[in-house]
Amino acid sequence: MERLLHYVWKYKLYPATSLATTDGRPVQVIDPGMQNTDAGPDFFNAKIKIDGTLWAGSVEIHDKSSDWLLHHHETDKAYDGVILHITGVDDFQPVRTNGEPIPQMVLVVPENIIRSIDWLLYREAALPCLGHIAGIEPLHIACWMEALLSERLERKTHDIFLLLDAYQADWNEVFYITLTRNFGFGVNNDAFERLAKSLPLRCIQKQRSSHSQIEAMLFGQAGMLAEVNDDHYYRLLQREYDFLRHKFGLSPMEDFVFKSLRTRPVNFPYLKVAQLAALWVQHDTLFSAILEAGSTGEI
Repeated sequence: MERLLHYVWKYKLYPATSLATTDGRPVQVIDPGMQNTDAGPDFFNAKIKIDGTLWAGSVEIHDKSSDWLLHHHETDKAYDGVILHITGVDDFQPVRTNGEPIPQMVLVVPENIIRSIDWLLYREAALPCLGHIAGIEPLHIACWMEALLSERLERKTHDIFLLLDAYQADWNEVFYITLTRNFGFGVNNDAFERLAKSLPLRCIQKQRSSHSQIEAMLFGQAGMLAEVNDDHYYRLLQREYDFLRHKFGLSPMEDFVFKSLRTRPVNFPYLKVAQLAALWVQHDTLFSAILEAGSTGEI
């Protein structure tokens, strides 16, 4: 049933005129969001109007609303950003970690969708056209791949120029943000970009003489120093970060934005943060070193 609700919500296969929360407030779906197959809520970046007020955030879907308790979401801060809970059976009022109730909607699946669901779910694939690729002329595929490559490079350069505008053409800062983002390896790209934007490169550069202080800033900003731990080095990093956050006026992120589910152990977030710290201990203006490289091998 839950997979059916996911499908109906994703493709907006419901009567849009009759949507309402369980307490009677009208609901208008502007954007159902992007489906998430990793840890966290089921859909990210959704835009929904509830009683005329536009909300942007996450959507969580359950077969029964009491599954919110079954999955312990009421104690998981990763679900505090849920703006709408969708369910097939209303038997519980979901709440955030602070006890605040979350708007909830019972999604009624049309009969024609229920009758066709086996076929619909069967045909839903990451590459729906996979079976037809073998019949396409190799020349057409080659041209298509070149076009896709150009579009990808244009998108990436566009993102860099947007950052340059935001950071007054500071190439070192933009390189730092872009490099940090790519340490996220897809699943954690956005989280690592947030980390870089919350910790300016100048702060790191001022503490380069101390490896532990750079680690303290990066781990602290990533929200990874909030636990109680008897380890001597962990406590050292906590003390260092407490001093540095006041020195530079830093505010830490929430650690739950970093995901380890379906991530290879060598790409676990805390390992990538440690690697970033080691990198900035060795380099001051890494971007200039990249520019001076004479070959891709040097890079």
